[in-house]
Amino acid sequence: MVSAAPIDTTPVRHTTAPKITSSTPTEATEVVSAQGSGYSGKGTWFTDSTGSCGTSFDTNDMIVAMNEAQMGGTSMCGKSVRITSGGKSVTARVTDTCPSQYCNSGSLDLSQAVFSKLAPLSTGVISITWEFA
Repeated sequence: MVSAAPIDTTPVRHTTAPKITSSTPTEATEVVSAQGSGYSGKGTWFTDSTGSCGTSFDTNDMIVAMNEAQMGGTSMCGKSVRITSGGKSVTARVTDTCPSQYCNSGSLDLSQAVFSKLAPLSTGVISITWEFA
């Protein structure tokens, strides 16, 4: 019998986004669906209360932290994104930056409220696709 290595499902939690030090961000994987084009990556969840966009929030708000590579400083602040995973979809607002050590290009860090609409928090990490709404 072959046994697989356990999957790390520990939720990612961050407090502040570090400055971008790389001049060559990685490219997000772009996906094309019947609804249009979008991106794919991992979805994690966080518990911060203030983000890089300067607005306060809590775990019940429908918000996300966008990966550093696609955030563009604060240019994506306030934009809406439609996130899909496991046949479920939810719309959320960008209010924070997820540091590159936690979120690769294409990935989003979701509030607990957003994550729980797509999967149980205990899942920790999910595969997502998303597009700007």
